[in-house]
Amino acid sequence: MIWSIDHPDHGPMDLIYADPRRFGFIDLLDQIEDSPYLKGLGPEPLGNQFNAQMLADAFRSKKAPVKAALLDQRVVAGLGNIYVAEALFRAHILPTVMALSLVTKDGHPKPALEALARAVVAVLTEAIQVGGSTLKDFRNAEGGSGYFQHSFAVYDRADQRCPTPECTGTISRIVQSGRSSFFCPVCQKQP
Repeated sequence: MIWSIDHPDHGPMDLIYADPRRFGFIDLLDQIEDSPYLKGLGPEPLGNQFNAQMLADAFRSKKAPVKAALLDQRVVAGLGNIYVAEALFRAHILPTVMALSLVTKDGHPKPALEALARAVVAVLTEAIQVGGSTLKDFRNAEGGSGYFQHSFAVYDRADQRCPTPECTGTISRIVQSGRSSFFCPVCQKQP
């Protein structure tokens, strides 16, 4: 879809919306608070509310695998499959680990969950700095490609050697909730 708009400072412009995977939509609202789609979303992973304790509060009763819990937009808004895989690798956590196992009995984050919260922020920050990940036909706002895919440690690297120095592991792929999960069975463990 293409909308021709007249920007008050920049003049005539085209607003282009392309969603080949059909995950998105556009809705017009008078007030953002009226959006039923935004109610119930978890905090933004680069926002002030996102931290290990916030994850511990959300994971405390989650019997789902940590990967599924992180992809749940009610827990954290905007995390996608690629960035979750990369963050779990950096935190050395298997994607199949139960989310609640990362929380102490008294509701505090275990060290692995602290590492995961830091890894999520680091992965997203690095991805933003290089324009995101271009897979197939993604384009950024200027029409260019992102370059984070050149830094993937595990995503889409099944059957390749783990990039961790001195690791003898090979990247594995499994399917969780209909999505591919990539991980190193040697580097990533049950905390």
